[in-house]
Amino acid sequence: MSRLRDGAYAMPPKQLKQVLNEQLPDGWARLFRTFDVNPIAAASIGQVHRVHLKDGRDLALKIQYPGVANSIGSDVANVGVLIKMSGLLPDGFELAPYLEAARQQLHDETDYIQEAGQVFRFGQLLKDEPQFAVPAVHTDWSNSKILAMDYMAGGAIEDVAAEPQAIRNQVITDLISLALSELFEFGVMQTDPNFANYLYAPQTRKIVLLDFGAVLKIDPRTADKYRRLICAGLQSDTDDLMIAAQDMGVIDATTGGAHRARIVQMIQQVFNMIRDGGAIDFADQTLSKQLQAEGLALYKDGFLPPVLPVEILLIQRKFAGLFLLGARLGARVDVEDILRAHSGIIR
Repeated sequence: MSRLRDGAYAMPPKQLKQVLNEQLPDGWARLFRTFDVNPIAAASIGQVHRVHLKDGRDLALKIQYPGVANSIGSDVANVGVLIKMSGLLPDGFELAPYLEAARQQLHDETDYIQEAGQVFRFGQLLKDEPQFAVPAVHTDWSNSKILAMDYMAGGAIEDVAAEPQAIRNQVITDLISLALSELFEFGVMQTDPNFANYLYAPQTRKIVLLDFGAVLKIDPRTADKYRRLICAGLQSDTDDLMIAAQDMGVIDATTGGAHRARIVQMIQQVFNMIRDGGAIDFADQTLSKQLQAEGLALYKDGFLPPVLPVEILLIQRKFAGLFLLGARLGARVDVEDILRAHSGIIR
C-alpha cells in the first residue's frame, strides 16, 4: 500500500498547467517564486504540489484531477460489479447501501470548499493540543477544485516504527484519544484512517493531520450507543452487550440465536483483551486471527449480516485503521485507561 501511495498516477505537466489555468486567476504563475511540478503526494482524487509564493508563503496545493467528480458514479458501479462477480458475498447480502455510501462520500471528498471548512474546524478544536498540528487554509488560493494549505514538514507515519518504544506507544495513544474525542466530545470524526493522512515530525514530536475530506457528523445518539457498548464490554455484562450490539445494528431481529451468541462472544473477546491485558501489544495478532476464524465460521454457517448503519460503518473503519497502524508501529498501549477517560466510565 505504501508503494501504491508513493507511485500513484500523476498528471503530466501539460495537463497540470491546463487545470491551473482553468482554476486560478489570470497571471497566477507570476505570483509563484517556485512551483514543483512533481507532486509530493498523489491519490485517487487529486495530487499535492509544494509551491513558494513571492509573498513568502510556503504552501501545499491539493489539485483535483479533471473530471474525477463526474466519473465517481460509474467507478463505484464497476466496483460493485466486480465484488458481485467475485462470489465472496453471501447470498442475499445487500451491497447497494454500501455502494451508495461510498459514492456519496467520494462526492463529498471532491468538494474542497467543504474540506477547507473542516480543516479550519479541526484546527480550532485542536489548537490547544500540542501533540497535533493542523495546516492553515489559504482561502485566496482555494476553491472547489484546489485546496491551498500550509506546507507541513514530516515523515510518513509508518516511519515511527523506527522510533523508540515510548514514542511509538505515545503516537498510538494520541491517535486513539483523538478518535474518542471526536466520537464523544467533538461530534465530528475524520473517518479515513489511510496512513497517508498522517505525518510525524520527529523534531517536534507532533502528529500532522493532513486530510479532512471524509469528516462525519456524529449523531449524539450514536455516541451514546458506543458508550453503552463500552460500559457493557468492560463490565462483562453479556445481556447489556447483546442489547448494545442490537442498538448499533450489528445484529437484528433476523439474526439467529446461535449467531447472536457467537457475535456477542466475539465482541466480548475484544473487551476481555482490553480489560485484562494491561497494555495491549498491537503487534500480537493472536486475537485478530481468532476473530477472523470466528467470522469465517459464521459465514460458513450461513450468517447474513444486517445492513450496518453507514455512521457505524465509518466509525468502525476509523478504529480498525488505528488498530492496523498500531500493529504496523508495534505499539503497546493501555486501551482500557483511554476508553474510560474519554467515555466517562469509572472503574
